[in-house]
Amino acid sequence: MLRFKTLQTAAFLLGLLPLTSQQTVGAPDIEQARNLVSEWVEVEKLISEEASSWEAEKEIVADMIALLKQERESLQERIELAKTASSEADKKRAGLVEEREEYIAAMDFLGERIGAVEERIIALHAKFPPPLQEEVSVSFNRIPKSGEKSRLSVSQRLQTIVVVLSQADKFNGGVQLISKIQELESGPAEVDILYFGLGGAFFQDKTGRYAGVGYPSSDGWEWKETPDAAEQIVDLFAVYQGTKQAEFVRLPVTIK
Repeated sequence: MLRFKTLQTAAFLLGLLPLTSQQTVGAPDIEQARNLVSEWVEVEKLISEEASSWEAEKEIVADMIALLKQERESLQERIELAKTASSEADKKRAGLVEEREEYIAAMDFLGERIGAVEERIIALHAKFPPPLQEEVSVSFNRIPKSGEKSRLSVSQRLQTIVVVLSQADKFNGGVQLISKIQELESGPAEVDILYFGLGGAFFQDKTGRYAGVGYPSSDGWEWKETPDAAEQIVDLFAVYQGTKQAEFVRLPVTIK
């Protein structure tokens, strides 16, 4: 197609040469026409090469545009993900700030009232059975006495109260058998003491001759011999220790 167009162009150029009926085409005119045709062929060749080069570059540019579009879409997705993550982080941060404020408010509330709770624990401690007092002694000694300033934080003071009350609740939920030297009305004696929680206890000496009851008071635990009920108390220990068949036992009870 290019050669055909070139020949047409050459023929057109030759037709432009000045000819008359008395003139013939001379050598210079033919040479000039050849030069024009040659130049035109070069121009057409250059145009063809430029067109081919442009097609190749156009494909490269199209590929680059497609790649840039993909990159843009990827960046947009990352931006959206970043916005979502940032939003979630802001919500979480706001939630943590709110929790911190609630914690501070709770600590302030406890700080204003924990002193009164500690005073009640101290008063209650006096009514604890001696074995329980010994068990909670480490934690109880951390509780500041009235008028003292504690070096512990509010949370540490609260934890101390919880430990004491938890141990007291555990002791109160069962029956405890303790052996010790007890000061009785008749003098000191080695006795077995059966504690029924925090409410009361029964004791007997090793011979079963002396027996009685114990109960809490504002001044600590009081112990009272009950000769009239000694036999029943001995039966109680026998049933508890499994040396006697279980049966109902009538026992003296002191309630204050």
